[in-house]
Amino acid sequence: MKKASDYFGVLDRFRSGELKLLLGTQMIAKGLDFPNVSLVGVLSADTAMHLPDFRAEERTYQLVSQVAGRAGRGKIPGQVIVQTLNPHAPSITRASRHDFVGFAGDELGSRYQTGLPPYVRMVRIVVRDEQHARAEERAKEIVDLLRDQGDERVHITGPMPCTITRIANFYRFEIEMMCRSPKPMQDAMQRVRAMGLLKSDSRVAIDVDPVWLM
Repeated sequence: MKKASDYFGVLDRFRSGELKLLLGTQMIAKGLDFPNVSLVGVLSADTAMHLPDFRAEERTYQLVSQVAGRAGRGKIPGQVIVQTLNPHAPSITRASRHDFVGFAGDELGSRYQTGLPPYVRMVRIVVRDEQHARAEERAKEIVDLLRDQGDERVHITGPMPCTITRIANFYRFEIEMMCRSPKPMQDAMQRVRAMGLLKSDSRVAIDVDPVWLM
């Protein structure tokens, strides 16, 4: 796909039956309604499951259940084949049965026990710079100030290299803050911001309640 017209052209050919097989990334997993689809395959479903993000199981469930919903939408029964090394993982087994309530119960119970959102609030700060040492130094400076200005209710992790350590020639370090209430984190960030060291710009990104930790 090189441009939008290519994408829609392929979908039109698939819808008419000219194309019998559609192969793509997650962009074809949802939002498509073709009554003539009788077989859907998910290749390497474990890729999403093992990303270093606490929402990895949730995203795997969403992906598998969404793509499974593309099959059997017409009069022809549908079949879904999922390639996985973890066939007993809840995100796979629950999605195969479209059991959202069961999966949500499992996932919420796990997050409650480990103290993760939605039972706590999170702030993620990403520091970027073309120089590795400079990015790390500024991230450490921000962490030290946040700890000095914060209170014991706020749990701070980092700085540490982001999973994707470099994007567009910028090295990236992240800081994570978690607390049951957002106010202690807001107060700490406001005091550090007043010192001129914490502001969202080309070098620092502040993400409140982040949905993506890569």
